[in-house]
Amino acid sequence: MKKFINANIYRNNDATEILVENGVIRVLGTDLPPAEETIDLKGRLVVPPYVDAHLHLDYVYTGGSKGAKNNTGTLFEGVQFIRTHIDVCDPNLTGLKAMLEVREQLKDNVTIQIVAFPQEGMYAYKGGDEMVEEALKMGADCVGSIPHFEWAREIGEKSIHRTVELAVKYDKLIDVHCDETDDVMSRFVELLNALAMTEDIGTRTAASHTCSFGSADNAYAFRMMRLFQRSGLNFIALPTENAYLQGRQDIYPLRGIPVPETGAELRH
Repeated sequence: MKKFINANIYRNNDATEILVENGVIRVLGTDLPPAEETIDLKGRLVVPPYVDAHLHLDYVYTGGSKGAKNNTGTLFEGVQFIRTHIDVCDPNLTGLKAMLEVREQLKDNVTIQIVAFPQEGMYAYKGGDEMVEEALKMGADCVGSIPHFEWAREIGEKSIHRTVELAVKYDKLIDVHCDETDDVMSRFVELLNALAMTEDIGTRTAASHTCSFGSADNAYAFRMMRLFQRSGLNFIALPTENAYLQGRQDIYPLRGIPVPETGAELRH
């Protein structure tokens, strides 16, 4: 057991001491019992470990540019929890196999959750749903899908049903690329939320991006926010990506950052 004293604990003004056992924080407080080792933090700030809730590690730095070089080697000192979406639209599941190895190799340094993600669509890519299921059998942690990328609304809905079905069958988490589009009629998050609520797995389900919901009218938005609260659905926003990617066809009002040689310039 270790005891840390004189800590400046983030968002906790009442505690200055920490008891740690086998690398796990057991108690925060003051005047805590003595321990085998006492470490004086001298007012240093103590914060939770960083979490990156949405990465695509199978695509990271594949461009081979200068920016791909990591000269510091400090990534896993700063980020301790990563959820990565791995494209399983590959008959050989090459990226998944590699990431399963990486997860095992780094398990003592970083917790990695793997999303079985059909980048080309569960059904737009022939056999995509089967590849997702195979990935789950091999050890992926989350079921992924991308309903707005399917070829028709009904097929997108089918992919959401399949996503929840697989999550229940294999007791997995869910993380859907959901409505990452400027089309305000893309409302797959509504179905995802309803099915998650029906199965009582809302807190185990995440909707990533959900860009179209940002343009929803008030009547729809307020109704859905009430249902989101009821289900406990999680949302993962990607502002640094979608601020640039969305609104490419907008003239006015502009929902993203202007990009040269697009219709957005016409707003002037």
